[in-house]
Amino acid sequence: MLVVLIFLITSRSDYARVSYLDNVAGKHKFSLALWEIQHLPLKWSHLVWEMFPGNKPSDEERKEIVTEYLSIVRKLNIYEEQVSTSQTLSNPKYLSAIESLEIERKMLKARAEEAIESILSEVIQQQGLGLPFGILLPPTDFHFGSPPHILVTSPRDVIKLSGTKLINPSITGAERHSLEKSAESDGKTSALVDDLAGLGTYPAIVSDSTSLRNLLRTAAHEWLHNYWILHPLGRNMWDSTEMRTINETSANIAGNEIGDLAFQLMGEDLSDSINKYKHQSALSHWDNQLIETRKEVDRLLSLNEIEKAEKLMKEKTWELRLAGYGVRKINQAYFAFRGQYADGPASTSTAGKDLQEYRSYFPDVGSFIRSISTVSSNKQFLELLNGKRGDDPNPTALQQHSRIRE
Repeated sequence: MLVVLIFLITSRSDYARVSYLDNVAGKHKFSLALWEIQHLPLKWSHLVWEMFPGNKPSDEERKEIVTEYLSIVRKLNIYEEQVSTSQTLSNPKYLSAIESLEIERKMLKARAEEAIESILSEVIQQQGLGLPFGILLPPTDFHFGSPPHILVTSPRDVIKLSGTKLINPSITGAERHSLEKSAESDGKTSALVDDLAGLGTYPAIVSDSTSLRNLLRTAAHEWLHNYWILHPLGRNMWDSTEMRTINETSANIAGNEIGDLAFQLMGEDLSDSINKYKHQSALSHWDNQLIETRKEVDRLLSLNEIEKAEKLMKEKTWELRLAGYGVRKINQAYFAFRGQYADGPASTSTAGKDLQEYRSYFPDVGSFIRSISTVSSNKQFLELLNGKRGDDPNPTALQQHSRIRE
């Protein structure tokens, strides 16, 4: 396991590239090495503690622990937001409540992390992704908290991811703006300090300021990144834009499905979700707005109308914010980063539909994960997809497989 850990840390992970963004980020850089040193020993010491009789919780106790932990985090977020206002800044009532909740959170944190690890491990094993004797490689290992932000850049004249750098999560709004302005000082670059829901470190960092279902989906997504780094799909992630898109989109598709299976295993109900594993035919207002904006921006940039494209994105940002959507800034860097996820509205790639179709040819998500993990190039993926199309005599296989999963 030590050898595996060293490989995971030193391999070409999602954001390991060194560039001029190191100088731009300055003191706000997020150190992966320091983070590993601080958190890895704590995780494994807790697992040793649970080996003693009476310390390991039951399945029902795990559910209660996670539910209580997320409730505490939600309360903390509300209190901290209130304290940030001038009216309650020095109110001892709120400060005392925050202190008490922080203590409760710390006491439950390791147990809540273990509970999620155990539940996801069970689902992953059920999907046939483990080794003999119930061994997972890598083991599920998650750290709850605030993931780092990420500074991303794109050329102004074309939407293309040109650089990334992890940024400390404690950065303020003013500091975000300052970093973006500095990265754009050459007049040729578009920059954005964006948020992350998780990060595929080891342990993987997963935001706990979310619902149980989203937490499980994010945790599964990040575990898949760690799983795939041991296979061709992960090792060849940085070979091309297409490979990174295949990797991220596959992690979305499979991670959402594994997360939902874990959600159900915890006794939760998914009946409020229609067509769980495929896109709904009726797109949301948010999706439609982003899709149309991306198309028009691409068109304007192809005509070298950079200023018009940027004006359009600024106007669309304010329209969406006034409509209640929590978007901070839409620019070329936004579309370059979010566009990696081909199953989302910020992308123009056809890989999303192709991967959804490819998933439909497998009876379970585990089979899909094992197959896609062998992909080392976009050409190979398309060959596999065309092979599945040729092997399936039924032209409506996609719809039938989708109904089976539902």
